[in-house]
Amino acid sequence: MSDMSLHERERLTKAYAATRYVVRPHACTRGVEQILRAGALHPALDATLAARGHREWAFLTAWNPGSQWRSNEENRRAQERLVAQLIAGGWVVAPALGEADDGSWCEQSLFVPGLPREEAGRFGRAYGQVAVLVGRTGGRAELLFCEEAHAPAP
Repeated sequence: MSDMSLHERERLTKAYAATRYVVRPHACTRGVEQILRAGALHPALDATLAARGHREWAFLTAWNPGSQWRSNEENRRAQERLVAQLIAGGWVVAPALGEADDGSWCEQSLFVPGLPREEAGRFGRAYGQVAVLVGRTGGRAELLFCEEAHAPAP
């Protein structure tokens, strides 16, 4: 991914900006669905997370590494591995969905309250993602491009 062209990065940035990041109702969101957007503030989510002692969050997926289509079975297996790793690490994992505004695609995803951006980037890289969505309470949701801190897997 480190050889991604500027044109490709711009194309993907536009696609990610035209994406709804939907956090399904879960205990960590007080049972309320949350719709996140790159570059937007999310004060209701911030208040809920702050009340639970969280200052950061991440929106992750293992689906379609490198933004290249994979079969549902491949995606499901990778997603199960990601969920298992997060849970083993002590993280709360809420079901989520990334979906294009025009309905042309959607990916099963995960919302992880409290996950630091560095960890989010590490998980994104480990699962071949181009970018992950991260945020801090009081700040705008931000696309974190995983290539920027790319480290080869051991």
